[in-house]
Amino acid sequence: MSKLIGFAMKIRRSAAFKSAVSVPKRLVVAAHQRANHRVFSIEIEATSGFFAVLQTILFILVHCEKKILHPDISAKGGIYGEETATVDWFGRLFEPLKSPEPALAQRLRDHTDIHTSRIKGVQELGFRERYEMSLTLSEASALFNNHYRPRADVLAEVDLICSRLGISATTLGVHYRGTDKIHEAGSMPWHVVREAVERRISERPALTNILLASDETAFVESFRSHPFKIPVSIAPATYMPQGHTPVHFSGHPGLEIGREALLTCLLLSRCGFLIKTASYLSGWAKIFNPSLPTWLISPQFGGGYFPDRALWLDQVSGRNGFTI
Repeated sequence: MSKLIGFAMKIRRSAAFKSAVSVPKRLVVAAHQRANHRVFSIEIEATSGFFAVLQTILFILVHCEKKILHPDISAKGGIYGEETATVDWFGRLFEPLKSPEPALAQRLRDHTDIHTSRIKGVQELGFRERYEMSLTLSEASALFNNHYRPRADVLAEVDLICSRLGISATTLGVHYRGTDKIHEAGSMPWHVVREAVERRISERPALTNILLASDETAFVESFRSHPFKIPVSIAPATYMPQGHTPVHFSGHPGLEIGREALLTCLLLSRCGFLIKTASYLSGWAKIFNPSLPTWLISPQFGGGYFPDRALWLDQVSGRNGFTI
């Protein structure tokens, strides 16, 4: 029975299943957006992880670039919102870098002839199937960073933490994702992560310290007690998972956990080298900092989705300068 339940859960998590049940909604969204004339207006109600939402936004940007549309993107309610579902939490964390032409800007201000479609994930757009396999890391980084950047208060907090923990180009970043990720990428033995860290330290004597980010308390304690040759700091984490329930499903305040997830990712992006298990969060560190040398440890195909899939392919081919 437990095997049957596990198999059923795996099917429900699959992209094919989610895509199939979202076909009716996808058709409605597509019709509304075609009628918007040069604007693609989407409001996201998050029901998945923070960086799964950023992934949705990335695919929207790819679509807008190809179709010459202006992206009008917000995110309210859901896991990372608040009770009223009126606060645009994406807009609180990121500022847009591209301004529309005056006539289009007026339409966006008036919002009288623009329909904003409310979606819960990328499956309601059909963009993953359309764009993911052809998207490269460099294209994704340029596209997102040309449209958005973290707001000044977010960057100021990252600067402050970097100064306090000594995070710099000589820091080795390590990200270990536990909780529900084992259902997608398998369980990663702790000793494999430690061995990968020791290998990189021996290969790169200029590294002076380690920054560990993880959602698994037991792993953090085990890693911290290991006798590495350089000191270990732990990325600040006010909110942690409840048992094996992921942090974003653990009942914590939405606005706070979204900000903390972004801060953790940006801290990893400031390191000089990153070792990671399968995870959107640390995969996006490479999007924010495309020059970050990144080593993905995964028993399966990089967790399956972009950007880890692209990281894994680069690793296997040696395009990232490393050999497995």
